[in-house]
Amino acid sequence: MRNSRATLMFAALVGLPFVLAGCAGEAPEAAMDDAAAPSMREPIVGTYQLVGRNVKDESGTWTPVEDFNSLGYITYSDRGYMAVNVMPLDREPFADDSEPTAEEVHAALQGYTAYYGPFSVEEDGDGGYLIHHRIGQINPGGEVDAKRYYDIEGDLLILTPASDTGMKNDATRQVVWQRLPDAELSAEAQRFLGMRELLYTDSYVVEDGVPVESGNRNEDRAGSWILYTPTGHMMVHLMAREGRMPYAGDTPTPEESLAAYQTYGGYFGPFTVHEDADPPYVVHHQEGRTRPVSGVTDAERLYQLDGDVLRLGGRPRTNDDGDLVGGHLYWELLPHRPE
Repeated sequence: MRNSRATLMFAALVGLPFVLAGCAGEAPEAAMDDAAAPSMREPIVGTYQLVGRNVKDESGTWTPVEDFNSLGYITYSDRGYMAVNVMPLDREPFADDSEPTAEEVHAALQGYTAYYGPFSVEEDGDGGYLIHHRIGQINPGGEVDAKRYYDIEGDLLILTPASDTGMKNDATRQVVWQRLPDAELSAEAQRFLGMRELLYTDSYVVEDGVPVESGNRNEDRAGSWILYTPTGHMMVHLMAREGRMPYAGDTPTPEESLAAYQTYGGYFGPFTVHEDADPPYVVHHQEGRTRPVSGVTDAERLYQLDGDVLRLGGRPRTNDDGDLVGGHLYWELLPHRPE
């Protein structure tokens, strides 16, 4: 994942292969045909809200799940990346947010889905399907390449996880998503759009009104993702790079759930940018998160955009020594992936 900086110039040079092909003697018509080739990603690209699930009954008919009670979003970017977060709506808040018990966390993670990574579009005899190449997920030992057949019906995207045979006809469940419309975003908010990976975090002390960073860059969670979408939504996945142990069995014990929770955190919901404030800030309206809470939680993040790098941080606070201190997270825009 850290090779993203080596490929940052790709987007700016996307037209270069056409120029080089002409120089190499390729017929202009062939180059134009390649440039005009439709993208297999295009019908999929967008942000969708979870609206239901289906199961196949004994007669082979798909029927909606009656007790559906979840909130979630899935996003596919034109650069070839995807991310998803799904949360049951009936979770109980922890008695003590700072020290939840293993049993509380175990209950909170039941039915919670969160992962991110590149995606590819393929086709076989059963139809078109997606591969979610999960480079990060809340389950530390979960399936890496997840095959999902897809059907598009109006504004609905129906994903059918492949069965154990790898085929669509043998599948027994479906997940139904509804495409969301683009929001009216300010020019400043549009600068946020895209998927980014975490480079590092750093702490700072405010001196004469200016934050001075320590230079002690922490990369423990480097490779985590944050994304902002044209629909006005955002999602963050924060995952430890090391020390995540797969579950011993098919389902985790309470202690294994607690370990997964301690090394993976995230949230999702709408976002608003306040560029005219001093200093400017963005609000993450957290509709859902790994830590169960009641209602929407608003999290303010001071920001600075410098090219492809977005710096985020909470407002500084006074420590025990009376100094104003804080921390920054540095997120870098992910490059285009070839199809």
